[in-house]
Amino acid sequence: MSNLYILLIVIGVLIIVAVLAYNWWQERKFNQQVDNGFSALQKDALLDDPEIDSNNAKSGFEDTIIDDFAIKHQKNVADTSVSEPHLTTQPTPQYQAQPVPNVVSQPEDAIANPMLPDDVSINEAFSELTNALKGTQTRKVEPTFNAANLASTAGNVNAPEKPVVRSDIKAIFDDAFGKTSKPLSANVGNTATEQKSRPTANIANEIEKPPLGLPAMLQAQMDLTAVLHLAKEIPASLLIKTVAGLFNDYDKPIFVHTIATRVNANPSWLLLSETPEKQLIAKIACSLQLADRAGAVSRNVLNRFQQAVETLGKGLNAHVEWQSSGDALTTATALDTFCIEVDKTIGFHLVHGESGAFTGTKLKGLAEAQGFKLAADGSFKFYNDAGKVAFIMFNRDNFPFSQDMLRNSVIKGITFQLDIPHVLHCAEAFNQMVEIARQMESSLHATLVDDNNRVLGDIQVEKIRQQLKVIHATMLVRGIIPGSDNAIRLFS
Repeated sequence: MSNLYILLIVIGVLIIVAVLAYNWWQERKFNQQVDNGFSALQKDALLDDPEIDSNNAKSGFEDTIIDDFAIKHQKNVADTSVSEPHLTTQPTPQYQAQPVPNVVSQPEDAIANPMLPDDVSINEAFSELTNALKGTQTRKVEPTFNAANLASTAGNVNAPEKPVVRSDIKAIFDDAFGKTSKPLSANVGNTATEQKSRPTANIANEIEKPPLGLPAMLQAQMDLTAVLHLAKEIPASLLIKTVAGLFNDYDKPIFVHTIATRVNANPSWLLLSETPEKQLIAKIACSLQLADRAGAVSRNVLNRFQQAVETLGKGLNAHVEWQSSGDALTTATALDTFCIEVDKTIGFHLVHGESGAFTGTKLKGLAEAQGFKLAADGSFKFYNDAGKVAFIMFNRDNFPFSQDMLRNSVIKGITFQLDIPHVLHCAEAFNQMVEIARQMESSLHATLVDDNNRVLGDIQVEKIRQQLKVIHATMLVRGIIPGSDNAIRLFS
């Protein structure tokens, strides 16, 4: 190995030693700075168990309290002449010394006499200072730790505190309420006098009577109605002459109602045909039915009706008020759609069995026994308690029944049918129709079938009954009750 290599190795070792020495020096310097930056460890008040000198602590506490009150403490606590009272009659509350706030910043008049007599204890001094700071000091502090004072205090512990009477506040309230109550009573008296002086008739005339509605037979969903308010009452005879020929050639029903003069005690709407000719008329209602079983009203008919009403209003010098806010043709179309949905009839057939067709005389006797009546249109009708048709029975071969036909013919089949929109309480009517059909089925030795001549059992009858309930509910939601006058008018 040459001298150059040896020199290089020595230089490398020296460099490494220098770096290590420098690092050690920097670390030692840093540790010293850290040690100098922190103070010595203090005793832990929680973990350590300090030795407390009760006498020194009591003496120091008293010195601190007395110094804060600027009282020069001359005696040692151990040699003090003030002794704690020892009572056997009633225990007294134990007062504990609390930190006293700094009173240097308090005003001088907050504490009248900072010097306390020698016979005042620390607890009394603390109570006096607290009262002084709150501004509630009203009497001179006297020593209270004696039997006489304590007895008097104990007797008044539960005595209620007397309310503070403030004459100035009471005077303000009396003055305020006194000024308010006098005008109020005066106003009440004046109002009562005024009401007594007013006649009862004038008060009744001031009450506005509620406006009379439209005729009961009309319905906003079914009729386009215009109300004509006449400027001057006219006799019904004049209106009949004016209306004559004005509403002819309409394919939908038109109704004209009148209402009597306001002199009438009980005004009500009447059809023009039922109004006495001498009756004075104050208001007129003209209405057009928007749909029936023939379909919805056309636009041409609507325009003609509206023009005729406006013409009538001008001729009578009346104000025309249309009751419909939307498009009447749209309402008519929706009404016609509803009619198509619910305008259903429920029926089934009674056909002869293996014994062959049954005679008309036997059928007539059974029908009349069940309560049917032969009508002029050639069908047997069954009436409900209200005298309206509940369901009908007719010849399935489309030959009307008559007295001669029933005496001289045989019947192959009959049909029972119920028109849902025309029947009030249609569910009950359907049940009654099924019951009568079952009885006649047994008497005629016939078979109850549907339109496809399939035997109609109890399951099929129940399905029909459920469909009937759905249609009935749909009409009720629409506001048209099956069997009512409006339903009969709409489905005619």
